[in-house]
Amino acid sequence: MKDLFNSTLPERKPIKKRKQQGYAALPGSGKKGETCKTCKHYANFESYRKCELMRRVWNSSFGTDILAKSPACKHWEETKNN
Repeated sequence: MKDLFNSTLPERKPIKKRKQQGYAALPGSGKKGETCKTCKHYANFESYRKCELMRRVWNSSFGTDILAKSPACKHWEETKNN
């Protein structure tokens, strides 16, 4: 690859897509038709979502996040509506 002045530039490594890995169990192993967002253990903060069951490993990394639309895992519990 050449730059504006026709010098050779080093090749850039592609950016790896990061995956959310903060699930307590394999997504999809729980109740059919439910998602992480409908679970009692779902924690939604300003810009990230976490599973309360995994609190011991939480950090500021994207790797400990979860997706709200992921299928429920085997630890899914119904939220109590007061």
